[in-house]
Parts: sequence; structure tokens; C-alpha cells
Amino acid sequence: MKFIKQPVVATLIVAGERAALHLEGGDAPVAYLAFALTTQGIAAQIIPSVLLDDWGKEIKGLALYEWVREHGLRFPRAELFGLSPDGQPAQYFLRDMELFAPVVAYATVNKDLPMEQWSRLTEGLVPALDVIAPEPTDIPDGLSGPLREARLGWWRVAPGFDAAALLDLPTSVYP
Repeated sequence: MKFIKQPVVATLIVAGERAALHLEGGDAPVAYLAFALTTQGIAAQIIPSVLLDDWGKEIKGLALYEWVREHGLRFPRAELFGLSPDGQPAQYFLRDMELFAPVVAYATVNKDLPMEQWSRLTEGLVPALDVIAPEPTDIPDGLSGPLREARLGWWRVAPGFDAAALLDLPTSVYP
């Protein structure tokens, strides 16, 4: 089953259990993102493929996340179809979802990899020429869509930030 993906100009850095999206300028390199919605109670996740509203209308693509935020309370019987992070088919009603919780972000550089091989993002890195060591920052102004709503800790980092240094960053508030 296919799921919604967003290409971004960034480098993916993976170090141990942590993964960071290092935002870049220009056209390359490209990383691919997927965003999971979380259920109430057991906190299961679903990476959506499609949503069917109460009348059977399909909502697809990145617009699905905005639709859930804007209309989710009015359509509790709408159904989400997609995958769990371990690649298994999943289906939930919107009434089962935490509609206003931050999304969980996953990333890869190979969009054809199965979902279970994607890395869960823990950090977002923003290039900054005026820092020597990484420093916490707010969500960058230019971001929109689900990435802006993602459960990430954001850092300003100097050019040439080393992947091994990711392990030295304090643990984000969003594990």
C-alpha cells in the first residue's frame, strides 16, 4: 500500500536511535518524509494513504493533514487507511485519533524503501552561520504543512555539522 510522502530539500542524518533532518537550500539533496497520526489511548500510529469522509469522498495527499485538523471533529466516522510504522495495513476512524497532537515524522533518502525501514525523526536542524555549537531554536518560519506540526526538537547548527555530534545534543522534549 502506498502512503503519503513529502519530498524536502534536506540531508538525513542518522546516529543511533536519533535521526535529524538537516534543512538545505537549493534543489538537492532530497529526503522524503511521511507523517503519522496517533490514536487516543494506546497511541498507535497510522501513516495515511487516504481518508474517506462520511459521504465516501476521498481526501489524499498532504491536504489530508489539514483536512483532519479543520474537519476532524465534525466527521468522527471518517476513516483513515494507511500503514503502521512497521509496515502493516492500518485503518482507524477519526473518532479514535488524537486530532490535535503533533504528528510523528519519519524520513528516508530512498522513497521506495518499505515503511518499516524509514527512520523516525527526532530533530530538525537549521543551518546558521552565527553559531559555534548547536543551540535550540523555534520552528523555522518558512515551514508549512505537516512538517511544521511534527514532534521534533529544532536546532540551529553551524555548516558542516557532523552526524556524530547529533548524539551529543540534549534529548529533545519530543522523543
